[in-house]
Amino acid sequence: MDPARSEPPVETRAAPQTEAAPGAEPAAPAAPEPAPAGVVLGRDLIFTAKVRGTAAELGYRMLVASEIGMARMRIQKCRPRVVFIDLTAHDLAAPAALAAYRQATGPDTWFVAVGPHVQADVLEAARTAGCQVVLPRSKFAAELPALMRHYFSQPPGESRQSSGVGGQEES
Repeated sequence: MDPARSEPPVETRAAPQTEAAPGAEPAAPAAPEPAPAGVVLGRDLIFTAKVRGTAAELGYRMLVASEIGMARMRIQKCRPRVVFIDLTAHDLAAPAALAAYRQATGPDTWFVAVGPHVQADVLEAARTAGCQVVLPRSKFAAELPALMRHYFSQPPGESRQSSGVGGQEES
């Protein structure tokens, strides 16, 4: 092919619109994306991906916040059913920040805090700041699908003992 020769322009056309066959139902519009059911507070990509992925498998949509301002905005805007907190996110999960998030949501939101079992003081501080459920990472990882099913379906005021899920564990 001669490099001096240019290719003729290619003509593009929009695909012709086809009408539905007589008697056929028109295509339904795409369903709107569900409102977020929860918020994940953390900077650890493995933690946030695990929570979001598990939620998606169960049909729930989660938002992630990795900064305090973003966390406040997302919590206030979507009024989540559950907030999962990675306690290793330091300032994002500091007791004062947790108490502020907790106050912004009211009593209908579960706060599930997750941290290393060796940091009992951090786990206790989360509990004191208003997190109803405080779990070591190992228990959280093992029970995540059951935790989600339970906490997405039950308001915080209802009994947790009857289900055998979650709780205020430390070790």
